[in-house]
Amino acid sequence: MKKLTLCVIGVFFGILTGCDTQGPGPVADVGDHIDEVVENGVHSETTPELPAEAKPEPEVIEQQKKHHQQVVEQASKEAEDKLNAILNATAEPE
Repeated sequence: MKKLTLCVIGVFFGILTGCDTQGPGPVADVGDHIDEVVENGVHSETTPELPAEAKPEPEVIEQQKKHHQQVVEQASKEAEDKLNAILNATAEPE
């Protein structure tokens, strides 16, 4: 039994050491390219110039803002009404 266990452990360690013959792999050179990645990241953050037809008119933007504000106010009113209904339903009778 001891010989079998020693053989199994020996084979296991032999396989384990044979798996890593080329080093840790492509992750090892990540530190070598950090400056390059940072430089490319900074350049990629600039916004591209949009064509004229892609830029909305100021009137359209104002109209969208007003519509958005109306939707937010309506949703807030509905949420407040639902909250009041829940509070009234769960309020303790006096």
